[in-house]
Amino acid sequence: MAISSEQVAPVETPAAVQAVDTTKGANRWQYWLFAIPALVFQFFWGWYPMVIAFFLSLTNAPIRGAVTFQGLNNYSRLLADPLVSMSFKITFIYGIGSMLLTFGIPILIAIFLLEIPAKLMRVMMLLWFVPLSGIASTLFWRYLYNEQFGIFQWIATAVLGMEPQAFLSSESWVIFWLIFPGILMFGPGLYYMTGLQGIPKSYYEAAEIEGAGFWRKIWTISLPRLRPIISMTLVFSIIGSLQEFTFPDLMTRGGPNGASRTVVMYMFTLLNEGRYGDSTSLAVLLFIVIMALVLLYRAFFKDDPDV
Repeated sequence: MAISSEQVAPVETPAAVQAVDTTKGANRWQYWLFAIPALVFQFFWGWYPMVIAFFLSLTNAPIRGAVTFQGLNNYSRLLADPLVSMSFKITFIYGIGSMLLTFGIPILIAIFLLEIPAKLMRVMMLLWFVPLSGIASTLFWRYLYNEQFGIFQWIATAVLGMEPQAFLSSESWVIFWLIFPGILMFGPGLYYMTGLQGIPKSYYEAAEIEGAGFWRKIWTISLPRLRPIISMTLVFSIIGSLQEFTFPDLMTRGGPNGASRTVVMYMFTLLNEGRYGDSTSLAVLLFIVIMALVLLYRAFFKDDPDV
């Protein structure tokens, strides 16, 4: 005898409904318990200093003494300062170059590592992803670029027979030589490796049956499946590259003639000169620029690989 759907359908008693609601309520409180520490940390170390910085940017921001309201004078003075516009230009060039290089080259390296034998891949991954101190790596690269006894200078002169090269002392090329090490030091290759390993092999096998070649599989399968990871890494790259300080400061101190001085480096210059209000206003301007770029990027870049 056939059993009707009415006979097998679960009966939702009031007690069962109440138990489900209680479970949802308990889970909701658990979510908040886990989120509260992060929210408190973000408030005291993120939002609160941000608000204070905005109000200080409207004053002379003294370390000691009376606070004098300046209105928008700090901002107007900064916008008229040619060194500010120059530092923003350098920062944008550095940021765009860093994003382009850390987007394309690490993806190709990650794809290459997945194509080689497993044992060799593990050795190459160890060499590429070995954790190194940022300062130690920076000092190492400064030695490589040394124009007197650096390895790159030796390769250029002794091996390639070129004239001595001005790596970090060339106003035209210093930014490029600062961007280049970021491929190895700060490139998001490990993220791309993880994303590529998560793509089912059946996708590639089906594409091969359809006659797709190596580059066609990358364009139609690998890159679309990596879209969420690419989105995340590009946002981090925008934020990080526009706030860059340590690497160019240790490499060039902003030289030659300010050709590698980023916005954050100029911010510290203003601090050292005692112009605390101007420095705070410049920090707020940089925050507004970064926030606008991130929002613009998120508005045009979709995370869903199936869209």
